[in-house]
Amino acid sequence: MKWARIEGWNPQDWSLRVKLTLGYALVFAVTVLLGAVLVYVLARSSLTHSLDATLRETASVAQGSIEKQDGRWKFAPELKPSGDLSIELLSPTGTRLARAGQEQHDQALTLRPGVLSVNERRILTLPVDGGLFLRISRPSDTLGELLETLARILIASSVLMVVVACGAGYLLADRALRPVDAVARTAEGIARRGSYQERVPAAPGRDEMARLTSTVNAMLDGLQGTIEREKAFARTAAHELRTPLTVLRGRLDLTLERPREAAEYERALRGMQGRVEALVGLSESLLALARTDAPVHLQRVELAGSAVAAVDALDEGAGGSGQQVQLDVQESWVYAEEEGVGRALINLIENALKYGAGGVLVRVEERAVTVRSLGAGPDQAHWRRLLEPFERGSGVQGTPGSGLGLPLVAALARRWNAELLPHWEADAFEVCLRFPA
Repeated sequence: MKWARIEGWNPQDWSLRVKLTLGYALVFAVTVLLGAVLVYVLARSSLTHSLDATLRETASVAQGSIEKQDGRWKFAPELKPSGDLSIELLSPTGTRLARAGQEQHDQALTLRPGVLSVNERRILTLPVDGGLFLRISRPSDTLGELLETLARILIASSVLMVVVACGAGYLLADRALRPVDAVARTAEGIARRGSYQERVPAAPGRDEMARLTSTVNAMLDGLQGTIEREKAFARTAAHELRTPLTVLRGRLDLTLERPREAAEYERALRGMQGRVEALVGLSESLLALARTDAPVHLQRVELAGSAVAAVDALDEGAGGSGQQVQLDVQESWVYAEEEGVGRALINLIENALKYGAGGVLVRVEERAVTVRSLGAGPDQAHWRRLLEPFERGSGVQGTPGSGLGLPLVAALARRWNAELLPHWEADAFEVCLRFPA
């Protein structure tokens, strides 16, 4: 049965701390294991090389001590090997001709020059003059015991280091993930209570966790601001829609209060038609303002053509007010949204026609379009307030309008990373929509 199917052993249900700790422990264990194996191999190689060097040094001394007296080979009396060394002089057939040092009982070994290990002894065989062979051997059990002890020490220390590393890894993972826990708790609290004023405790320093907490707090700041604006917008929109709907309902009740002539019904319906058209225009403006939060799809837009199209669409409004709209354009291409640019220009020109004191000039320059009208324009102190939905300047209550035209232009400008720049002069006011390069 797979672990993933055993209750409580599904890795997907493990905490991130456990996963990080296990991953760190696995990497550390493999590293320690490889290091221990490398230490063991190097130690065995070094000790074996040292033992072989001792055998070769002894062989060099023994080779100079070989003598032949009365037809018999023997070692000089001065050759006295120490400890457990065994030195033998063998004939080509393996017969022992002379011996010095410890007795070696295994005589059945093949005469093969080189070093080999047999029965816990390290044996060196070398050819010498006269077709004879010199064999030097030494027990290797001490070397084996030393290597076995080293292996035990390495295994014990490796296990200990892995256990300590697991504990340290868990503590480090716990400390590193505390800001993540704070973020999760804050998000859970916001989702449960709907309280967008809460913030994540800022992590000290400038590491990844500090950037995470600061980014989340910045996101919550923006989210809170957006929610508050949406709430205020919804309340204001409901109020603005309620007023004309109440008026329309009152007119309907008054019209239906008693029987009337057809001409009276026609006049009443025509009056209500104007109210309905105003409501439709208000709804379209609200919808256009809401759409400014949709994903942006920029394309190349020619400002001069958009300005000419906007002026043509407003010809009736300009003529009815007795004002003229003049054009001073040159070819200028920007990255924006063609429909949005047209709506923004229509709103700016409509405002100039409604609130200006004379003719209107639409000027298109490099990456900028300016709408200029005669008159003092709005109060400079109220400009930022006028960029909010349903806000209107003082002294214009008698002029038809919803207070959505300029806020929609400002929202579209932010959408395109453009700037909406007002400019006041002594007898004129102009608004410039400047696009980025």
